[in-house]
Formats: sequence, structure tokens, C-alpha cells
Amino acid sequence: MTNKLAKTNVETTITPANIYLDENNTPASQKYGDVYFFTQNGAQETDYVFINGNDLVNRWRHYDSDYFCIAETGFGTGLNFFRSARYFQHFRQTYPHHRLTKLVFISTEKNPLRKNDAASIIEQWKQDDFLTGASHEATNYIDYSKVWIEQYPVPVAGIHRRHFSLNTKDCKGELVLDLHYGDATDAFAQIQKEPLGLVDAWFLDGFAPSKNSSIWTQALYEQMASLSKSTCTFATFTSAGAVKRGLQSAGFEVRKQKAFGRKREMLLGTFTGNPQPLECAARSEKIEKKSTKIDKQQAPYFARSSLASDSNDKHITIVGNGIAGAIMALKLTQRGKQVNLLWQGELPSDCASGNPIGGFYPQLNAQNNTASQIQLHSFLYASEFYKALHTLQPFSHEWCGALQIAFNDNTQARLSKLDSANLWPKEVAHLVNPEQATNIANIPIPYSCLHIPNAGWIKPPSLVQACLTLAQASGLLTLQNNTQLVSYECTDKDGIQLRLKSSGDPSQHILPTKVLNTHALVLAMGSGSESITKHVIPLRLTRGQVEMVSSNYPVKSDSVLARLQTLLCHKGYFTPAADGFHALGSTYIKNDTSCDTRDEETDINFAMHIQSIKHASWQNELQQARLNPNNYARAAVRCSSPDHLPVVGAMPNESQFQELAELYKALPLHRYPIPSNDKNVYLLTGLGSRGLTTAPLMAEILVSQMLGEAMPMAKPLLDAINPNRFIVRSLIRREPWQA
Repeated sequence: MTNKLAKTNVETTITPANIYLDENNTPASQKYGDVYFFTQNGAQETDYVFINGNDLVNRWRHYDSDYFCIAETGFGTGLNFFRSARYFQHFRQTYPHHRLTKLVFISTEKNPLRKNDAASIIEQWKQDDFLTGASHEATNYIDYSKVWIEQYPVPVAGIHRRHFSLNTKDCKGELVLDLHYGDATDAFAQIQKEPLGLVDAWFLDGFAPSKNSSIWTQALYEQMASLSKSTCTFATFTSAGAVKRGLQSAGFEVRKQKAFGRKREMLLGTFTGNPQPLECAARSEKIEKKSTKIDKQQAPYFARSSLASDSNDKHITIVGNGIAGAIMALKLTQRGKQVNLLWQGELPSDCASGNPIGGFYPQLNAQNNTASQIQLHSFLYASEFYKALHTLQPFSHEWCGALQIAFNDNTQARLSKLDSANLWPKEVAHLVNPEQATNIANIPIPYSCLHIPNAGWIKPPSLVQACLTLAQASGLLTLQNNTQLVSYECTDKDGIQLRLKSSGDPSQHILPTKVLNTHALVLAMGSGSESITKHVIPLRLTRGQVEMVSSNYPVKSDSVLARLQTLLCHKGYFTPAADGFHALGSTYIKNDTSCDTRDEETDINFAMHIQSIKHASWQNELQQARLNPNNYARAAVRCSSPDHLPVVGAMPNESQFQELAELYKALPLHRYPIPSNDKNVYLLTGLGSRGLTTAPLMAEILVSQMLGEAMPMAKPLLDAINPNRFIVRSLIRREPWQA
């Protein structure tokens, strides 16, 4: 065990696959010299080997849980995913009232297809009617291939989660694809383990062992075993003896059956948990025990507890009316949960999430560290989340891109280093010269800039309202304003008792008993979290004032700033005009929780921006804009953590200080317990000034944890946002606790 929190510094960018069409017009890999699917009919082979080999249709009929999880080695063209989606949609059409409503498909890919190649293959499938014709197929099938191409992941290592709705007149349900870009064994090692397992069925579909032996390793089979449920099955097209013995040694019962087409045999079987020792003959075939940098064991003190089983179908209370609370409410209701959302003020988004306009962009560093990875994956997930949300419930935003200005020599050097390191794909961020920046911004920019094409601005109140409107349409959300949480207590009956008071009531009158009890509690209170959590989490409060600058400038009729078409970022940000105003911000005043507006902070904001564009021809215009009488300001309090990372997960109990007191001894991991948390109490806070970027993925992480589902982020990154990390650090370092 290492006495440090995980520090990730792995390769970020992924090398795409180079493919060609063989003599049968079937896509094949140049690297491995193997086809992606069976030449004559790959769809039928998938049905025979993987769908029928795992007996999926029959198992789904008798399944007694909300979601079923398939895991795959080798996403390739996505053929197995699309076939599974067709069969699952047919299942939901046939059994519309069945409990099983969600299919989770986890897949890995070290060398993903380029987007253009994937689109070409799918287009050819459509022309050939490649994906139809088997039994147990859905009628009026929703074609997800177009949606998939539209939200095709950029080549960045890590987990890319995509949601596909099955909601039609005759079919309700959801498909979730977790596509891990990177080595399969390492990817599975970085999945958050569940005590009773996570995976129900395995599709072993990498290139043939004779073509790509690096994936068919003992380390992979052991990771499979660590993730498998007691009823888990597997199927694979190969019958190689080394694969058979490797799976047996990891605890799988293996048998052979007739293979598809001209192939003689294939392997399938069930996880028993009883490993069989490798024989000498197997060792002579050099079954590779591939080394991996990821420990087979995961630190028990960073375990993530789900809801108690008896609370899973009962109502959940969320405290907090900002972006985090609203997205959390939407995601829980989309999973069929009853939610009560309460907050202290009169209207939603009246605290930090109430700023009229906010910048949406990631904070990327020149190092591929934990913070950069969390920011990047949050940004990529949020981009897709917001696009999907807007189609269902429109909100005010613009994906106008962002320019991070190299306004001095130090910033120029940092951005150049970031760009030259090739840490991030060009479609995420790339350096542009002043001429290119000027064309993007539509105003003169005399600096090099880092261009983030998919960034933009969002109006947070509009976003919050869209989430709440959509959640209320489900009939599962209750809103309760003017209600302040004073404290909570976990009772012996596995419930949670809330002490509430009416906001603004000087007598602090306790509300009626009927609203005091809940079965699960999510604290998404932003700056309000600090008073509740300070005994176990050292949150930081920072005041920030944003200026709303009128675009109706008295200086001249042809305003340069009014022509701005992109978000400008440096020490702060300046947005294009929206509804007559630019947003300019923001100040950072530590330990100040007052929300009054101050002229001196307005001066600070304008001075900071004017200094950052001192070589721009429109500097004087911005100085004059400071005098516009139509301007106004707004101040709010941000909540952040000492390491500037979000705080997402179960609420630590103070008993962890005693339970983990020997962490400094660096004992073997199994010597440490799973520490105590406040039962069914969870946190989503510490988002700081990047809530628009991080909130969607952080909410998805927390909902997945609460419901015991697969997690959409790699384990080292999950550990870095675990709420008890500050307790762990203080005990490892033997430092006195400071709230």
C-alpha cells in the first residue's frame, strides 16, 4: 500500500486504429491483421456467440433487478453493443412491466476507430441491412447508430459514458454505454469494485489470441473474476487451450460448444469463484501474467457505499437548489426515484448558481494530473449532457467556444507547453495565433490563445429551471422552498430525521413532523455545506462578484465588444453579449460570506480584465464600459475544497478517525476496515467556480454510487473526490485535524 492518495499521470491521448477493407469488403486492423467481425454475417455470429452463448434473452426474463451489466473486451465497430441494444429493446417491448429496465454495457478499446471510419462502416451496414433479420429483435427499432456518431468520444484515455433512451409508446427503458479507452486489463482494474460483483455477462471479443496475445492474459481473467457476480457467464469465439485454462484458473467453469459458421468450437461458461490451478502444460504455453501498474486490491478506506437495500425504492431528500441539486434531482427521477428537493430561499438558483451568465470551459493544466483528468472528463460528459437536455427542455446557452488568452510571457509559456505536450486532442484544445484568434472572436485579439471549440456560456437559472421542469414532468419530484436544514440524525430504524426551520423565521420554528423524516439524504448545498460537514471535511468559502456589463455602450454606435462571438478567458472571463449584457468576472475574496455588491470589487474586476488585454485596440472601450449606468453586479459565495477538487460520495462519520488511526503504518490493504459513514447520507459539494463543468458528471457518479451501478469514472479519480480523503490524509501524515 502506498501512503498517498492516487496520483494519476498516465497517457491521455489514444492512438486510433488504422483499418482497411479486406477482399470481402470487411473492415480489418492493419496492426493485428484480423477482421473486426465475421465476413459473411457478423451480426449472426454476434447473436450466436455472445447473445445466445450467454443465454441473455432467457436470463433477462427471469432477472430480478433493475439493471443488467454486460462487459466486453474490444469494442471495435460497436457491433456487439448494437446487437445487444436490439435484443434488449425487444425484451422491453415484450415485457413492458418487467423490473429490468436498464442495460449497462461496459466495453474497452485500446485503438478506437476514427470517427469517419466508424461512420462509414455504419453507413455500409445500413445499405446492406446488416443489423436486421434475427429472432428476438425489436420492432420499430430505435436506430442508435446516428446518435452514437453524433456523440462519438474524442480519443482521450478513460471512461466515456453515453446514455441512450428507450422511451417510445411501446417501450420504456435505458441503455448505458461505458466505453473505456485504453488497455483492457488496466481499464477493468480501475473499475470501482462492488462487494457482490458488478458484471452479469462477459463478451470476450478481442482480436484472435494468435493475432493479439497481449489482451488474452491471466491478469485479464483475474480482473474479470474480481468484477463478476456469482451468476455471471461468459462467451467467446475462441477455443484456445491457453484461454480455457486461464479462465479456469481465475474461477470460471468452462465448456466448449459448436462454434458459428466454419469455426469448429467456441468457449462459454459460468463464474464459480473456485479457481483451478494452472497445469505445467499450460505454463509451457507461456500464459502471460501481464504486469499492471494498478494494484489488484483497492483501498477499503475509499469504498463507496450504496443505499441500504430497504431504502432503494423509497424517497430521497436533496437539500440545495443550485445546479448540483437540480441535476441530481433530474438524474434520480430519470431512474424512477421519488425525490423531495428543499432549499432555503424563495426561488431556485438564488445562491451561487443564480449568476445571470456563466462560462462553461475546463481548467486544463500542462500536466496530465488528476485535476486535469477530472476537469476534462467532466467537460466532455457535461457537453453531451447539456446537448441532450436542451433537446428535451430548452435552456439559454451558446456553444461559442472559448479563447484562453496568453496575455503575458508566463501564460504564453504555459499554454505553449500545454499545446506542445500533446496531452489533449486538438478537438478539445489547441493553440491558435493572433490572426486565428481574431477570426474566431470577431474582434481584434493581439495574443496567441488556447482555443477550446466546444466551450461556451450558459445561463445557470435557465439551466436549473430546465432540469426541475423535466424532473417534475415525471411526477416524482416535490419542491419545498423557504426551508432550511438545521441538522440531521440517522435513526436506528435506518431512516434520517431532519431538523428544519422556516427561512427567515426568528423563532426557528420546527416544521411539522411529516417533513422531518427521509430514507436518504443528499447534501448539495454549496456554501451551506460547510456548517454541516466541517467536523469531517474542511471546506472553503470564497466570495465572488460578477459584473453584468451593458452592451449598449454610450461611447460609439459601432461597439467592438458588441461584435464579440466567443468566450474570452484569462484570470477571469468575459462573455459575448446575451440579452444586452456581457458577464465579466470574477473576484475571489476568501472567508467572506457577504453577498452585498461593492464598487471596489467592480473596480477590481474591470482593472483585471483591462490589464489582461492591455495590447488590444479595444482596451479603451472596455474602460468606458465601466461607466455605463445600466451595468449591475451580483455577488455570491462559492464552496471549494483545499485541493480544489469536488467532494462527492458518502458522508464520513467521525468514527473514521479511530477506525483508520493506523493508516500511517502503511499496513497491507486487507488490514484496514471499510470505514463508517452516516448511513444513506451523501454529499455533492465543493464544485467551486467550475460547477457548470463538473456538476453533470459528479451527479452521475453519486447517483451511480447510491444505486450500486457501474461508476462512470476510473477508481483513482474517484478516490481523489472521495469525501473522506481529508481524514485519510491527516491520518497518513499524522497531522492534527483542522476543520
